[in-house]
Formats: sequence, structure tokens, C-alpha cells
Amino acid sequence: MNFAVAIYKPEGISSSDVVIKCRNAFSKAVGQKIKCGHMGTLDPAADGVLVLGFGKATKLFDYVQGCKKVYKAEFTFGKTTDTLDREGIVTAEDGKLPTETELKEVLPSFIGEISQVPPEYSAVNVNGVRAYKLARKGAKVKLDAKTVNIYEIKLLSCVSSGNDVLSAEIEIVCGSGTYIRSLCRDIANKLGCLAYMSALTRTECAGYTLNDAADMKEFISAPEKFVRPELEIIEKLFTPADVDMDTAKRLKYGQSVACAYADGIYGITCGGEILGVGKIKDGTVRLETHLWNTI
Repeated sequence: MNFAVAIYKPEGISSSDVVIKCRNAFSKAVGQKIKCGHMGTLDPAADGVLVLGFGKATKLFDYVQGCKKVYKAEFTFGKTTDTLDREGIVTAEDGKLPTETELKEVLPSFIGEISQVPPEYSAVNVNGVRAYKLARKGAKVKLDAKTVNIYEIKLLSCVSSGNDVLSAEIEIVCGSGTYIRSLCRDIANKLGCLAYMSALTRTECAGYTLNDAADMKEFISAPEKFVRPELEIIEKLFTPADVDMDTAKRLKYGQSVACAYADGIYGITCGGEILGVGKIKDGTVRLETHLWNTI
């Protein structure tokens, strides 16, 4: 039972709780304990696509983490909170609001590689302690800036009062490690105002969209109905490379084998069975992540 499935995570529940509920339900349905993990956390206040890996698919965590993700966020202007979202306590309020024109002009400057400081209330490790735990104790948390990738950012709609934008719905296509709350803060700073993230939905992750996502309660009630083909997640993440049986057996035992594919990372298969994730360089292939079962 090695597969990935997209679950729609509702607001008000942690990603870890989704994993526990879905793992227990699936393990009970098949009569054995099955390993399960999420492929990139969503804050409890956020909703949307949460990809779960079952069995050996959990080994694909790093690859899913590194893929592009799409978010739809609502930013509310004129005030900010300690957590940079609606769950926090208002810490400043100046009432200054941007115009739609100003917002549209500023957004393109955040496309590309940008430097971003994570929120104080985040899961970043500070000397072995989560930053949010220190922040809750009133400790001053100094976090280092890191580089993240924003591939696309566009304004979808605004709620305005005259020329002033009260809130805006923005779509962001980004790489791993991006904090949308920090992006909200930094956009507001560049506009010379305050803002906090008032809503967040992940609409796509690892090629899975909201349309692909199973309702969590429906999954828990009948998980066997949502088992996906083993090849599906591999085909979403990688270009496939099919090899013959002899090559498959040699790869299984950790050997590097000559191949005709161009350099890159591939989903390696043999006769419809997944072998794993392979790196091809200078005409040879070697498995970096093993997912094989019987070959």
C-alpha cells in the first residue's frame, strides 16, 4: 500500500491531526498498521490541499516539499497582529490603506528570489526550540532571513472603500519554505502601511488541486475508496524513465547503470512498477530513493 492522496484540510485542525485520523482509519480498514505522513504542513487556520503519503510514498516528502505550491490568500490592511494572521492579538493599527493601483504596482517586485524573515510565531527552530514556543513566553525571537522563490503573484479581487483597499485576495505561486504571512507583512511595509493575513487556502500542491482533494470525513469513513495508483504521485512529480528487468535488478542492489536518458531526476519504473527516484548523470542512473516492492 504505497500511494499518495490529496486531502482537503479544513480550518481549525492541524496537519498532524489529519495524518493521525487518516492513518488510523486506513490502518483499521486494511487490518494492519500503515505508515502515513503529510507532505508539507498547513497551519491550523489555513485550509486546502494537504498531500498524504502512505507506505513507502512517505519517502517522497523532500521532493513534494520542494515542488511549487499555489495559495489564495486574503490580506487585510490597516492593522497587524503578533502572529501576522487573524488568530493573533492586534499589536498595531494606523488605519492607513493602500489604493488598488499602489497594490498592483508593488506586487511584481516580490516575484523571483526574495529575502524573507519568518514570523516569530512559526515552527522555525531556535537553538532546538520552536520559535512560536519562545514567542508565547514573551521572549524576543530573532530569526534569520532566508531566500525563497515567488514564481507568480497576482491580485484577484479587492474590497474597497472609495479608493482605499480594505482587503485583497491574492494568488501566490511559490517554492518551499515560503511564509505567506511574512509576504503579507513585507508587501504592507513596502506600501507604507500595516496588514495581516486574514485567510489562506492552498489550492495546489505537487500537481494535486482542490478538485483532486478528498473530503477528510469521507476519507475517514471509507478510506479504501480513495486508494490511488502507486505511479500517480511519481508521474506528477517527475519525468518517467522506464528500464528493463536486468537494469532494474542492478539498480535494486545500489549499482549505477548505463542509460540513454538525459541528465536529471526521474521517476524510475520497470514494466509499470515503481523502482524509485533516480538521478541520471553522464549517461548513468542510480536510485536515490528506493520504492521498489518485488523486483
